[in-house]
Amino acid sequence: MKTINEKIKVLTNIAKQFNKDNIVWAVGASTMLYCRNIVAEFNDLDLMVVEKDALKAKEILMNMGDLKESTSGSYATKYFYEFIIAGVEVDVMAGFKIIKDDVIYDCSLKVEDIKESVLINDEDVPLDLLDNWLYYYKLMDRSQKVSLIENYLAKQQLTNREEKK
Repeated sequence: MKTINEKIKVLTNIAKQFNKDNIVWAVGASTMLYCRNIVAEFNDLDLMVVEKDALKAKEILMNMGDLKESTSGSYATKYFYEFIIAGVEVDVMAGFKIIKDDVIYDCSLKVEDIKESVLINDEDVPLDLLDNWLYYYKLMDRSQKVSLIENYLAKQQLTNREEKK
């Protein structure tokens, strides 16, 4: 298992390339939670890409590491790639869809959902909406992640109320 610093280094290298090549992307899942200081660690890099940039993103990442054979499991995601870059697992999703109770939910990255970013090692790292991931985790029955986000949002509301007093 790579350290957080090693994972962050890979993330910033990807960010540099994606930003240079005008890829529309954002971090999602536990990587996004980490970037928002909601969790203290994450296992792999979860990158969301708009469908029109999926193949370009794949090409960039193939130059940075190795593409693994992968399956999208209980998802109907149009483009799902798993890479190993400098020993770090990187999952890339474009046209992200979740199947629940025989219904397909379109969870694709939308440009309008990229409203925030963080600066990491002088690279702009866009973040997918927290509300999106609350919804996605509910669809995936990931109750622990749902609780983490709901608790974080509740604390944010309390903090905002206190600041207004």
